[in-house]
Amino acid sequence: MKILDYIYMSVAAMVCVSCVVPFDLKLEDDPVIFLESFPGTEDKVVFRIHPAYSYSNSAETPEFIPEISFLVNDREVPVVLNAGNCMGEDYPAECYVADYRPVPGDRMSVEVTAPGFKGVSAQTTVPEAFPERRIDYRKVVIGDRNYNVVYVTFEDDRRDGLAYGLQIHEETTCFFSDGESATYAYPYAGWQIYDDYDFAPHSLEGMRLYFDGWQMGGGSSLAGWDSRSFSGSTRTLSTSVQAVGTGEISAHDSFYEHYIEGDRYSEDGEEIIGTYTGVVHNKLVLYTMTDEFYKYAVAQELVQDNSNVIAGIAPSNFCYSNVRNGYGAFAGVYKVETEWITPEFIEENR
Repeated sequence: MKILDYIYMSVAAMVCVSCVVPFDLKLEDDPVIFLESFPGTEDKVVFRIHPAYSYSNSAETPEFIPEISFLVNDREVPVVLNAGNCMGEDYPAECYVADYRPVPGDRMSVEVTAPGFKGVSAQTTVPEAFPERRIDYRKVVIGDRNYNVVYVTFEDDRRDGLAYGLQIHEETTCFFSDGESATYAYPYAGWQIYDDYDFAPHSLEGMRLYFDGWQMGGGSSLAGWDSRSFSGSTRTLSTSVQAVGTGEISAHDSFYEHYIEGDRYSEDGEEIIGTYTGVVHNKLVLYTMTDEFYKYAVAQELVQDNSNVIAGIAPSNFCYSNVRNGYGAFAGVYKVETEWITPEFIEENR
């Protein structure tokens, strides 16, 4: 019987092979415009605008000479190319910068045209700040590890089409044996976000976006929630930071202050040139995101996490864009942050 099964399988395979029709995946797609901008209240409005071509397109590609029309509350705002960093290191080279610092409630629209490309357009608004909140602190010991837990309690005010984000930044101040000192600040990566009602937040790590000089994704662990999950009620979010290091940990009544010490190395890392001591502090960064920002961030996260697509064993995820006739996103976001959490800060904000 097994012999007959093998014969049937062989015949079926031959039939399938004989029915295969070869086809060419090369598509002569028209080039499109990619636009990305996330206006907030922290800085001027910056646009990344580039041409995008099909990977398989062998047609001659036109020179990209864009014309940009940027409106804020129906008033035109000039946009200038930062060619060769002519506007300074604060802005990415070859981006476009509008000399305007947004305020909450601004209505914005942008249109980009270029010869040989379909014109693109997009709209967004700048959201209001994160709702009024109360911040509490508690120190927790789990096994041999010490954690600082920060609680953020707020009442959702039912603003439609928004999402919330929560991130931790870390600041390390080092004092070197030669009398010099230096301060380093960066997003904290090794943390967890929790909430009292078991909403599963999106990590939003696929963004790899620098917003106001801070990286929002790519390992920096920004957590986001759709505000529809909160339904206008009071919610408490909490996040924990592990207090670890080579130095002593000072236990105050509500949190651990984390000290570090070690050897200082030369710039090439080959030679010990001294020692250092230091102290580590954290602060919270709270985001209010427009719906289009949240959808774009979630899409980027899903694309990054869907590694099975590469192996061909899972369908690809969607790629969200609110740019008509193009790709990318034009989406408002508002950021507020606490002071660096120190004993003095906690005492002043009890």
